[in-house]
Amino acid sequence: MNSVERLYYALGELAYAVAKADGQINFEERNKLHDIVVKGAKCHNYEFNVSEIIFHILQKENIFNVEDSYRSAMREIKANSKYLTDDMKAEFVAVLDKVARAFNSITKEERELIERFRKDIDEI
Repeated sequence: MNSVERLYYALGELAYAVAKADGQINFEERNKLHDIVVKGAKCHNYEFNVSEIIFHILQKENIFNVEDSYRSAMREIKANSKYLTDDMKAEFVAVLDKVARAFNSITKEERELIERFRKDIDEI
């Protein structure tokens, strides 16, 4: 995986963390999460498949909890921050907002996680 792919992998992990923040992710939510990230990620000019990245993350569902996913994603983002643009930062936040809104109303846990990400990403 190259550095840009790693950034989008981190986005997938963050989306997973937001979706799981209010509990388990059921089959329908998994499909919706996948679609949101694939449509929301504007990496169409790159030579990799966002869909496959998200699929691999969802396969880890029983391995990671919300905090583990968040920390792992932030490590990837920081390690590859040289390739992180302001547009990507805005795109990542927008995708996380869409994920949170897709599964009923935004919960307190989801809102806190997204706000934490906004703060953390602004510092990079």
